[in-house]
Amino acid sequence: MFFTRHLSKMLFVMGLATASCFIYAIAPKWAIVNILRLPYDENFAANYFDQGHYFFYYHWGVMVGFMGVVMVVAAFKPTWRAPVVFYSFAEKAWMVALYVASRGFANPNTYGYFPVLVVDAFVSLWTIGYWIEQRSLFPDLESVRRSMLAEPEGESPTVLPDPEKTA
Repeated sequence: MFFTRHLSKMLFVMGLATASCFIYAIAPKWAIVNILRLPYDENFAANYFDQGHYFFYYHWGVMVGFMGVVMVVAAFKPTWRAPVVFYSFAEKAWMVALYVASRGFANPNTYGYFPVLVVDAFVSLWTIGYWIEQRSLFPDLESVRRSMLAEPEGESPTVLPDPEKTA
């Protein structure tokens, strides 16, 4: 049960990557230009940044940033995992769908979103693998514990010989 055994590690690492989106709430102009690589000139600044578009990036940065924080917390609090995994899948799969539907690969103005696409696609695929292993979108904690403690197929537990009986 690979996906189940390593779910907490994935939530921690990808949660940190997701939380890095707080930069869009802290310094949206810098992030839009330097991370997303959207074109910048004075006309762009006058027609984009000054028309309230900051509001969108502040909101997006906080919303996605807190999604990352909650993913990190869920890595350590098993009771949080089912709803967090479900919501993170919905949020991240939607971002992947938007990127693909907008032909992001063919649009040079969306190349800056590629790191976001990689993280979101990875989390989405991992979540699908996890749900397939658990056979449920909302697995109960006991079934997750059982699947984490189960021996992988084809491997027998290592048993060391008792030194007193071999002598």
